[in-house]
Amino acid sequence: MISNQFDACSFIANVREVNEKDGILQLQQTLLNDLLNLRDMNVKDVDNGILMIKKKLCHKKILFVLDDVNELCQLNKLVAEHNWFGLGNRVVITTRDVHLLMTHKVDGIYEVEGLSFDEAFHLFNSKAFDKEHPVEDYLELSQAFIHYANGLPLAIEVLASFLYNRSTYEWESELDRLKEFPTEKILNVLQLSFDGLQETEKEIFLHIAFFWNYINRETIIAI
Repeated sequence: MISNQFDACSFIANVREVNEKDGILQLQQTLLNDLLNLRDMNVKDVDNGILMIKKKLCHKKILFVLDDVNELCQLNKLVAEHNWFGLGNRVVITTRDVHLLMTHKVDGIYEVEGLSFDEAFHLFNSKAFDKEHPVEDYLELSQAFIHYANGLPLAIEVLASFLYNRSTYEWESELDRLKEFPTEKILNVLQLSFDGLQETEKEIFLHIAFFWNYINRETIIAI
């Protein structure tokens, strides 16, 4: 919607995954290729990549999105300083680690919230029924699935797509199954958050998770 206000644009998805698989050099190469409208630019090494970004993009007004950043070094070698790009540039960083943004001294931080019930209801219906309102027989079941997804867009899309054109009996069976065995696609996304923790934090997380086993809901809420 706003890309025409900039000289060049780039969206680099899954920075964490690309960095682990191919390294920072690949991310720098993608950035330069996108913002200079080139392909297969020869970047010798990471330090050379930093120099090329600063030299070739310092006069360009760019819109740049870095998705799923998890380490400060990624930012330091891709968007370390404001003056790496021209006036009026916009760099958007998505991350699960708000402290990383604070350390990098970004201009502003926006915490994304889950969908409201009305937003979730609209999204669910569009995927499960191809329309804004559910079939009457499915209303209560739809609400149950929306509550289960708890505002997470991916969960809503996965569940609604799976339920599309299925009977109420199948919906009820899936709802019962989810209470015991969550959908694998949803778990895979949530697993990323767990994998991003340090080993000590993982231990703390697991201790907290098991601490509440077999304790009734009212007691947990009170504590």
